[in-house]
Amino acid sequence: MLCPSDATAQFPGELTGRVSDAVTGLPVELALIEVLGTNGMALSDASGAFHIRGLEPGRHRLRISRLGYEPQVRTVEIHNGRTAWLAVKLGVRPVAVDELAVEAWNDATPGRLTMSRPQIEAAGDLTAAGLLDGWAGLVVQRRGAGGRQTVSIRGGSADEVLVLLDGAPLNDPLTGEADLSTVPASQIESIEVLKGSQTATYGPRAVAGVVLIESRASAAPLRLALETGSLGYWSGSAETGGGALGWEWSAGVRARIADGSFEFARPDELGGGRSTRLNTDNEELSAFVAADGGAAGGRLRLRGGFLDLDRGIPGPSFLPTTTAREELSRWRGQAAWERGGHLWRLSTRLHGVWQSARFHDSEPPVGLPYDSHSDALALGARLATELAPEAGPVRSLSGGFELRGQRYESAALGAGAPDGRLDFGIFLGGELAPDPASRTRLVAALRLDRDDLGDRFHLTHELGLHTGIGPATFRVRHAASYSPPTFGDQFFREGVAVQPNPDLRAERVPDEWTVAVDLSGRIGSEATGGLSVEGYIADVRDMIIWAPDFRFVWSPRNFHVERRGVDVQARIAFPLHQIELDGSYSLARATYDRDDDVQVLYRPRHSAALSFAWRPGSWDVRGEARFVGTRYPVPARLNALDPYWSVDLRVRHRFDMEAWRLTAALVVDRLLDTEASLIYGYPEPGRVLRFELAASPQLTKMNEAKGEGR
Repeated sequence: MLCPSDATAQFPGELTGRVSDAVTGLPVELALIEVLGTNGMALSDASGAFHIRGLEPGRHRLRISRLGYEPQVRTVEIHNGRTAWLAVKLGVRPVAVDELAVEAWNDATPGRLTMSRPQIEAAGDLTAAGLLDGWAGLVVQRRGAGGRQTVSIRGGSADEVLVLLDGAPLNDPLTGEADLSTVPASQIESIEVLKGSQTATYGPRAVAGVVLIESRASAAPLRLALETGSLGYWSGSAETGGGALGWEWSAGVRARIADGSFEFARPDELGGGRSTRLNTDNEELSAFVAADGGAAGGRLRLRGGFLDLDRGIPGPSFLPTTTAREELSRWRGQAAWERGGHLWRLSTRLHGVWQSARFHDSEPPVGLPYDSHSDALALGARLATELAPEAGPVRSLSGGFELRGQRYESAALGAGAPDGRLDFGIFLGGELAPDPASRTRLVAALRLDRDDLGDRFHLTHELGLHTGIGPATFRVRHAASYSPPTFGDQFFREGVAVQPNPDLRAERVPDEWTVAVDLSGRIGSEATGGLSVEGYIADVRDMIIWAPDFRFVWSPRNFHVERRGVDVQARIAFPLHQIELDGSYSLARATYDRDDDVQVLYRPRHSAALSFAWRPGSWDVRGEARFVGTRYPVPARLNALDPYWSVDLRVRHRFDMEAWRLTAALVVDRLLDTEASLIYGYPEPGRVLRFELAASPQLTKMNEAKGEGR
């Protein structure tokens, strides 16, 4: 279930916990946790866990309720800069059905889309891109089975979306795009999306939005999994975790391979008939390690990861190649430290990423053979402090600075290309509210960045007003952002029918407006629901788009693009029946600044998704249908690609076998055998099946068995 929340900084007092059945010990999902006297509320997830942020220090009374259980009222002490823990066990009671009524609740703050680890596991997707598919305002762009996967937000380019993995930019220095196929879903703890201009908070490149990915922070004491499926797919993984001396640690490794070849229907304009898609194989090895513990009076988090990828690059179906390959290695590390007092918080974060990539083709269909090798090193540091005055309308003040440096060597760059850049930014932020209990607040952020290659400064801002009445929350936001040109667009080595453009200007959104309303609440005694509607105007000055000239030579060029649209996200849940229904619709009008109303290349104006989840007992059944509207492969109303639907199905079942728990899952992508694709020339394989079997020990039962053995 996707939950809207907000991009603004929150006061560090937090509450986490777990709700379970007092008799069976099983987690209780969709329990409502209310902080009485405030607007703080949350719903427990599939593991029974809940998390409430932004609580004032002091004692709070909580009400925990769930249909079919006796409600409880508990008291908890909240300290600034710390996270309190609460374990709740609910007793069963008979169900009494009340008359229809709606009351306010909110499991997160409006404005952000989030997915936690239990939701990621239930989704069954392989990559970060798969997790984002179907979210309102987002379109995932795939280069065929096993190929690159990028995301577009609100009609923006993929290089206008900043992707941060543990605070480190994942965007490639050469292309500016973040290939989300290189982030395994198995390594993700949480993923969040903030749509719209976010430069004032997160830095350059966040023109269309930002994707925040946190790598795994925890793991079961032991979990083993094996997967197999269509297209010669095999995968195996193992993970473990534990704790000692106030520290928690986890680690995991995963390997997967796929042949990837499949038959597809050739377009009529290319002769029709059936053909075989070759050179779509891939091999991947990934690992993660994490540790959390106390250090220097605060909390220290350490993250590390490794990825090794080897895959074919089949090219477009009208110009295929069987010899092009991509080889990628990536090492990453991150350290984050945070300490807080009664009225303050200090945090710092360091990150480092080393990446080596090789692209080669000994027999390309056009042009000369090539063998291009690139090495990139990215280092960064961020220091921030936040103050929370004890009285007055100022709820928080924050500020800090950030450094991001890159070193880059690539045979794909032409002579005279720079070998790196060092960007610097300083930022300020604040939040005003009439009183602590008020739902009305004013949020502001200001950031000044120095563009190293452009040798100039960029000032960006964000100003937002939030207020609420009953079950409704209203938001108005004005922001500005920018994204510098990439190394690749300006300095890549000229080739056949392609050439660089060293005169490119930075992409800018100087005047973005967003107006939104969010409704959430209970519907009678059996249902909860939510509705979010966002309208925006976010015209881009000098958007960088690849386009041909009169000689049909392709190069990146600056275009003024008008962007405006509406995102709608709706949700209804029936906890008693363990049923959830979600729906989303997006109207993204992204047109060139001219009179013909032509949509930008491969930006569907309309997209939508419908999904359901049903969890009876130990079963978990999910289905999703996604709609992609008409796309144009050229900057004109020519060669329109037909809209299409795709349907996915996921079924999981949990077995408890003495001291072990087994989980079996069946995933069917494109259930109706749809071969249509977002991008022309990159066909999809139609129906694809995957089967997973995972095993983990039930430590309680193992310990009981050991005790009986004595």
